[in-house]
Amino acid sequence: MQLLSILRQSFSIRLPFSLRLLYKHLRVLLLILMTAVPFSSSFALDDLSSVTNLLKQMAEANRQLSYQGIFSYEHGGTLKTVKVFHSVRDGQEFERIIHLNGPEREVVRRGNNLNCQRLGDAMLRGQSLRGAPSGLSELSRGYLESHYSLYVKGEDRVAGRIITVVHVVPKDEFRYGYVLGIDKETGLLLQSMLIGSKKRVLERFQFVDVTIGTLVDDMALEPSNQDHHLASLDAAPCLNEEGALPVNSERHWKVTWLPPGFALSGYHISPETKRETLVFTDGLTVFSVFVDPDEVIKVPDMQAERGATVAFLSRIRNGNEEHVICVVGEIPIETAKKVAQSLTPIK
Repeated sequence: MQLLSILRQSFSIRLPFSLRLLYKHLRVLLLILMTAVPFSSSFALDDLSSVTNLLKQMAEANRQLSYQGIFSYEHGGTLKTVKVFHSVRDGQEFERIIHLNGPEREVVRRGNNLNCQRLGDAMLRGQSLRGAPSGLSELSRGYLESHYSLYVKGEDRVAGRIITVVHVVPKDEFRYGYVLGIDKETGLLLQSMLIGSKKRVLERFQFVDVTIGTLVDDMALEPSNQDHHLASLDAAPCLNEEGALPVNSERHWKVTWLPPGFALSGYHISPETKRETLVFTDGLTVFSVFVDPDEVIKVPDMQAERGATVAFLSRIRNGNEEHVICVVGEIPIETAKKVAQSLTPIK
């Protein structure tokens, strides 16, 4: 859901005033990264009997389609209307997202190489990964089924197009579920709902108008606002030729507990702030762990929730130094707490 990933990066979590001040002081980046599952090439009706194949096809054709349209995005009681342009040219991706209501916002992504494969994509494809984290070295087609129950629930219509409705139901309490509406003709994801406890819809994304497969004009991809946000994927690097993450000798932190099926998919350290970012995914869901150098402020553990997005903040001591931890993602708050409490320095 690369489109959703970029969209989430353009929204700030609305936190209580005191916590917003704290986040501003710590410069915690409250961005949500989501692994990519936007679309696939055409598929035969027989393939609809296999949800795994359907998700695999979406991942395989992840960035190979040009499209433009308008969609709505609802979370935490807020409804936004957004215009999107997505184009593939000379093996590179280009995308521009424009908010049509509320404060003026534009998000631009340029030059993402189509040959770049990330761990979330590989998980959905179920392919073998040499050098991958323990338990992921030999992924199978049934990998997602180990953590989710997958169902095709029939057909519906979105933006005037027929969709196949897929339910993705978690098998444990550590993650949320999804309802996906996939365009029957092209495989483009036209609708997504994130489902919490008691089947409550926490987030909804849905196209209201879309044109698929046509050439996107060059000017439509250029930002009109000088204050536009340039999306970065630095924290989610490409897998190497062996299907493993590049080795990063700068890492200082690790987590000793993860929900079943999650693995480290990216790492980044800011040269300016020295903040370390660890990104984890199970192929569908992504959350991030931010570790900041202590900035003297003494605060207790804090948490904030808005819709499906949670932020849990705590502190950790490493020798004589204290650090601030923030776990951010679309996961239950108890999952975020357990991850934060398991963080430990690498010896």
